[in-house]
Amino acid sequence: MRASDTLVVPKLDRLARSTPDARDIGDSLVARGVTFSLGGSHYDPADPMVHDVLQHPGHLCQFEVDLVRLRPGKAWPSLGRRASSPS
Repeated sequence: MRASDTLVVPKLDRLARSTPDARDIGDSLVARGVTFSLGGSHYDPADPMVHDVLQHPGHLCQFEVDLVRLRPGKAWPSLGRRASSPS
């Protein structure tokens, strides 16, 4: 990509697989002078607020992982049960 190009991404999970990957991609875009469009909204990766946008989903995922580690089998108990048919 070249300076003044825009990288179009429909959803954040399509941009990167992890928070460090998202930060690295954002840094690469800044170095090239490229902006990106996420879900139809345009962002300048050099803007400090965009760093929050790139990191927030990763924080939520890590929180979920920590919950599962804290209570194995209890974090999402309904996942292991099948729906019963009405009697």
